[in-house]
Amino acid sequence: MSSTITNTYTDWLSYLFDHDEAKGDWRFNLSLDYIEFSPEQVVDYIQQMFTHYDRDLAHYSDQQLALGVDYIFNNSCSDYAFYLRDRPVPLDKRIKAILSLKVFFEKCYNKRCTPSLGHYSEEGNALNTPCYMLWDTTPLSYCEGKQDRAAIYKAVTEVMEFSLTLANKACIESGLHGLGHMVFYYPKAAKIIQRNMHRFRRVDSRLKDYAKAAQKGCIL
Repeated sequence: MSSTITNTYTDWLSYLFDHDEAKGDWRFNLSLDYIEFSPEQVVDYIQQMFTHYDRDLAHYSDQQLALGVDYIFNNSCSDYAFYLRDRPVPLDKRIKAILSLKVFFEKCYNKRCTPSLGHYSEEGNALNTPCYMLWDTTPLSYCEGKQDRAAIYKAVTEVMEFSLTLANKACIESGLHGLGHMVFYYPKAAKIIQRNMHRFRRVDSRLKDYAKAAQKGCIL
């Protein structure tokens, strides 16, 4: 597999999203050229693409977005999430990039995910699984032993709490899922769930049960 160095944001978008759906999942196709980006480029480009979702991402299909975004955050696919979590990229840049996920939740997942619940195995579209499983597949929600632990946890849980305020139950479930995994080593996670508890029954009564389970870390 060949390696090419590039510094362009356009190449970043093309590498992640310009793939023919008919050819299936591109992420483990070893015949594709691998394009290498520096850690700082990755962080900057993530912040840029989410912040400018309407301009740069909205035209892609659900499947293209699902695979590209999962490639970023799922460390089975790439090391990109480690560049967001760990040094040497400056902390302020990493925090901005993580917080830009709120834009993606609001403009993409909230509007385009099927309003269904993954922990009930309800049917969704291509975006539902990466929305539901985001905090399961990314190392961002586990920073124990890391120098910037407090700052990363604060940013990550800010994104999770933001998702709890959105109308689509798939987004709410995602936030509860992430917070539920963090309660054992980040006590503020349970408090975030509690202060938002009043929201869940209005959307779907099952979310309140899921929230109570998440407060105890009893979630899938």
